Amino acid sequence: MFTLGGLIAGVVAAFIVGISKTGLPGSALAAIPLIAVVVEGRMIPGATLPLLIVADLFAVAWYRRHTRWDVLRGLAPWLGVGFLAGIGFFVVVGAATRQLERAIGVILVVIVLLQLWRMYRDVAPRIGVAAAAGFGTAGGFTTFVANAAGPVLNTHLAGLRLDKSELLGSAAWLYFVLNVAKIPFYLALGSWSEGGPFFTVESLTWNIVLIPAIVAGVFTGRQVYRRIPQRRFLLAVLLLSAAGALALVF
Repeated sequence: MFTLGGLIAGVVAAFIVGISKTGLPGSALAAIPLIAVVVEGRMIPGATLPLLIVADLFAVAWYRRHTRWDVLRGLAPWLGVGFLAGIGFFVVVGAATRQLERAIGVILVVIVLLQLWRMYRDVAPRIGVAAAAGFGTAGGFTTFVANAAGPVLNTHLAGLRLDKSELLGSAAWLYFVLNVAKIPFYLALGSWSEGGPFFTVESLTWNIVLIPAIVAGVFTGRQVYRRIPQRRFLLAVLLLSAAGALALVF
């Protein structure tokens, strides 16, 4: 991890994570292939998680006043269902998530296209139980197994036409709580199931070294947030979600 290549990949990944949390939601998925160059298996979500949490802290501090708690309350129980499904999945099959990621990616591409069509036709958004159940369960599952909930949950939030401050504030609390909640489960699964650990002393040291790159990313993201108009912001979120979905497929 402390080779020149490992540090360069880590710095770029950490910078992308920072931007995604404070300016361009969904772009963090681009960091995962970079981290996969450095580690493999369960260490990929394990090495990514501390980076996400550090960036989440900045997002919560800056955007917490804009959180739409009514939206998060509707998602919360379904996120829990998906979370539990992710735990069960790791217990049963370890780290073999590829086929499910592809299926989720295909579904997401269709959903993003539908959301773009709704925006083009100016169809009024609706907060329905069925949508919250589908997006919440899929989001809880994908965040646990691959730290890849961004395309799922950001598509849902963008589809509700939230103001960009509301979207970032809601996403900040949502991802911070989800990411912190993973820690004890990752530790337990790493100790009690096959597939190896999620964290090591070396990986956590690597995360600490990358903190300055995260800080640079979050401040860059905040500048992007201030300059991008609302409609372009929502379009960017949906297009990044589509890119993330395609990354899951291929």
